[in-house]
Amino acid sequence: MNELQRTEYLTALGVTSYMPRFRLPLAAEPTQALLPPPPQSAQANPEVRPAAAAALMQTVGASVSLPVETPAKPAASRAAAPVEMERVVGSLAAEAKVPPPARVVPVAAPEKPVPPFVLSCWWLGEELLAVDSREPGTALPVESLFGNIARAIGWHQLPSERDKLKWPLAENPFATAAGASDARETCGSWLEAACGRKSVKWVWLMGEQAQAFCSPVPLKSPINDWQGRYVVAMPSLTELLNEPWRKRELWHLLRDLYPEQTRSQ
Repeated sequence: MNELQRTEYLTALGVTSYMPRFRLPLAAEPTQALLPPPPQSAQANPEVRPAAAAALMQTVGASVSLPVETPAKPAASRAAAPVEMERVVGSLAAEAKVPPPARVVPVAAPEKPVPPFVLSCWWLGEELLAVDSREPGTALPVESLFGNIARAIGWHQLPSERDKLKWPLAENPFATAAGASDARETCGSWLEAACGRKSVKWVWLMGEQAQAFCSPVPLKSPINDWQGRYVVAMPSLTELLNEPWRKRELWHLLRDLYPEQTRSQ
């Protein structure tokens, strides 16, 4: 039994056909119904009903009121009816297909909060900016050590300025602790603004926090290029005071960077 015959049987019984335009919840997978016969067979016997449908109508004719016959349609309309039915059935079957499930995007885990730290900044003349990672509460003579480093390269007489950045900028016990991405954004913006104040050519990033959160480029070597400036990775002043043997390593780096300034030393 094709779809057209099924519709005729239901009409003879007085049952209204219903076809959902989308797949209902918990419904079975939709299948393609049998299509009506080719138009040639319908044109050959346009007035002949299926034998089973005629017998069923005779059986229930006494209790079922048949619909009033409508005037016969032209031959062209009767021939186009199976084609139109085929198009409608195919459209309903296509719309009943369930779309594929949405792709599940994994949610990134929250970042680990960054412990508080302090960055000290020195300008020597117009070309050098040094950023040092400080440990609050250590009470070490970092100022004297930085002065000795400046004296070793002959820059101790240049005009100097000093600044400081404390992370986090504001301590709020009711707010969520900021992660590494926020610290990099804040410290990176601070470094760019500090370099913009003067014609800086050398940036010393001294210590773990300064290198991790302030570096504008990946530190692949002790000396890195950044928009015509040189970004140099060095130990922090606190590390040099706690591990004096690392001063020799720093001195060799300074001699490679500034051979003319350190020639007489």
